[in-house]
Amino acid sequence: MQKVVTLKGTKDGFQLLVDQAAAFQTVLDEMSKLIEPLKKEAAADKPLELTIKTGNKLFTDREKSETIALIEDKSNLKVKNIESEVVTIDRAMKWHNEVSTKLQVSTVRSGQMIKVEGDLVLVGSVHPGGTVKATGSIFILGDLRGTAHAGSEGKEESVVVANFSYNAQVRIVDHVHVIEQADIVASGSASKVEVVYLDDLHILRVSPLSDIKNLRPELGYVTGGLING
Repeated sequence: MQKVVTLKGTKDGFQLLVDQAAAFQTVLDEMSKLIEPLKKEAAADKPLELTIKTGNKLFTDREKSETIALIEDKSNLKVKNIESEVVTIDRAMKWHNEVSTKLQVSTVRSGQMIKVEGDLVLVGSVHPGGTVKATGSIFILGDLRGTAHAGSEGKEESVVVANFSYNAQVRIVDHVHVIEQADIVASGSASKVEVVYLDDLHILRVSPLSDIKNLRPELGYVTGGLING
């Protein structure tokens, strides 16, 4: 017969494994019996950390609170985390939006803005006064004459790829740079399609598009919102 809860010692503390098929009240009852002796064994001034693993059982916020209260009241254990192998639909959708690529076919005119979560592929041009903004990278199949703001929520590895035929403003996170034709000439590229990125010194750089694989090799492993690797 499988145990409802199993306590294991690790080099980082303790792990408590929960039978995912057991009712929550049964889990609480078995936890109470299992951890009671630990109060006497552990030094009162040095609580031991405990990670609870629930497998395919997802605790609600109320169940998490009850579990933590029970363990920390009855023993000298400190709950570090409650880990599950499943996620809620809301969390899954949020993660999907953060990592997926959005495709927009549009011309962004003065005063207009396109704003997305994740990476953005824009088929069209951005006119002066127009703005495209993404939490990830921005790839523009057209001229960028306005503003492109990548990594808008702090993703520093984001890049902006565009045809810089005219001066434009590029932002990555909170770093701003005005791209001028002098930058394109200095990059040594015959093509006007360039990649703008944030280097290790947190300075925005302009490089030929051919450098993107070396600059951001992880871009080649992202497909359909999932990372292959």
